[in-house]
Amino acid sequence: MRRALTIGVLAIAVLGVSAGPVGAAPPVTDPSTDESGAVIVGGAGDATPATPATLPLVPVPVGCSAPRLPHIVFVGQVVERDFRTVRFEIEQIRNGQSAPFASGNLIDVRYGLDAQYLLDGERYLVGAVVDPDLGLLVSRVTEPIEDFGGDEVIGVSETDVNCPVYDDPMRTLHLDGTPVEAGLLQPFFDAKVRVLGALLIPIGVALGVIFVLAMFRLSLAALYHSIVDGGRRRLS
Repeated sequence: MRRALTIGVLAIAVLGVSAGPVGAAPPVTDPSTDESGAVIVGGAGDATPATPATLPLVPVPVGCSAPRLPHIVFVGQVVERDFRTVRFEIEQIRNGQSAPFASGNLIDVRYGLDAQYLLDGERYLVGAVVDPDLGLLVSRVTEPIEDFGGDEVIGVSETDVNCPVYDDPMRTLHLDGTPVEAGLLQPFFDAKVRVLGALLIPIGVALGVIFVLAMFRLSLAALYHSIVDGGRRRLS
């Protein structure tokens, strides 16, 4: 009897050790990671990493050229110019910096032939970049001229990537963002008084010369007739 009781107690002890405590809580796991260690964002099964907060506004796909950044964007008034360069008085800098091209509030921007479209005393929104060859600030009024045919020509910029279209940073606009008029006849329309003067003054001079010659001829004719008539009277 004693031997049977001892065997029963030993059997119960072995079963209790192998089964463990009843109702024990499962091991706690980190909800932010899965078994492979990947970070889980937004719910179960979502293993995508968090998006950085410093991405560009317009991402540049692989195979596309990144847009040029302007050296300076400012609001300025035209104070002086020649046939290719315009000098502005800076009123407000919107982006970038004026150094090392500005002298005080004055800054020179190279336009080439587009300088003729900017009027003295007018205020413009100017975006300028540094020309790598000239080492000067350059901008334009007219839109850039694309190659004839563009991508339709075989072998010219062939790519299967749809590249986004960026605003040209090298552009001079009106303060409201509208383009500056740059037609072939626009300089004539902007200088109406000078154009009318250039046309009317030669015409007036020509008419004056014709009038003087006509009066001189009439005077000679009148003098001739007076002399002839006086001689006839004396002879008669």
